[in-house]
Amino acid sequence: MRKIVRSILAVLLSTIALFSMTSFVHAEEGNTGDAMYANGGIGQEEADEMRAKAGGFNLRLYMSEGKHGHSITGAQVTISDKKGNVVLDVPSGGPMLFAHVVNGSYTINANYNGATITRKVVVSNHRGVNVYLTWKTKETDVDNDTEDGLSQGN
Repeated sequence: MRKIVRSILAVLLSTIALFSMTSFVHAEEGNTGDAMYANGGIGQEEADEMRAKAGGFNLRLYMSEGKHGHSITGAQVTISDKKGNVVLDVPSGGPMLFAHVVNGSYTINANYNGATITRKVVVSNHRGVNVYLTWKTKETDVDNDTEDGLSQGN
């Protein structure tokens, strides 16, 4: 009887462990002392998780490239306060990076594939600010409907 119970327990534990590894998707979260943040949004589950958390953060960055807005990862993101003090430095941000910062003025510097986007924002209420950072790329900004990549009027 003990052998049967042990076998059943071993199978259950193995199943739970396997299920946890295959379906456990989490965005990166952290606290720098100056800002709490969540970073991620890769895949549908993680994107849904990030969207569910969005209301808890007052500075929300959405990163993409090209005219069609393809989500990107790997952007170096630095957020500094009005005195120039870095409140958040994320070496590999995106496609969504949410932060909770104290009300104030901030400068966002985001670098992706050698191109830097700078935005100044003011966080002044509990609803927060959405910032959309979109890098232009030759490949993704070409309209593929025509051979030369240029749209033709009718």
